[in-house]
Amino acid sequence: MKRGLMTLILSTVFLFVFASMSSAEPLTAEACKEKAKAAAALLQAEGDAAIEKIKDPNGPFRFAGGEGYIWIHNLDGIMVMHPVKPSLDGQGLLDMRDVNGVYLFVAMNELVEAKGEGWVPYAWPKPGKAESSPKVSYVILVKKGDKDYVAGAGMYDLTADDIKAKFPGDAVYGK
Repeated sequence: MKRGLMTLILSTVFLFVFASMSSAEPLTAEACKEKAKAAAALLQAEGDAAIEKIKDPNGPFRFAGGEGYIWIHNLDGIMVMHPVKPSLDGQGLLDMRDVNGVYLFVAMNELVEAKGEGWVPYAWPKPGKAESSPKVSYVILVKKGDKDYVAGAGMYDLTADDIKAKFPGDAVYGK
């Protein structure tokens, strides 16, 4: 009896864990855009107090099984918060270029200053890889008091043309 009950409990736990893993939302351009907009709304409402919530590894801003995340930088090109690479926090980003020479954070800031929000395509190595892959990030500007924040989320293996086809009304840097 105890063995049967234990087997039932373990089977139930296994199914629950497997179901939650398989039901994790995929990393999509739509998810990046939605999460960046939600982070921007939280920053608009709470300012700096929102940063810890956005950074929470178990919170809603770590998505798609942890593959997706929100970072925050400012218009001075300083990383305010990067949940995956906290060593970037407080660092200047304006000199950071991709393999094609794109100053990605300059491009992000130019786009949000001109349009408020949109997509920036660039090339960047996937985690653990040496060669660069196409990547796009959705960025949105938030002005709260005397501070400005740029919230962003990105994903690999999409190009500017893919984004324009999927979101024809969205601003895309360089297009």
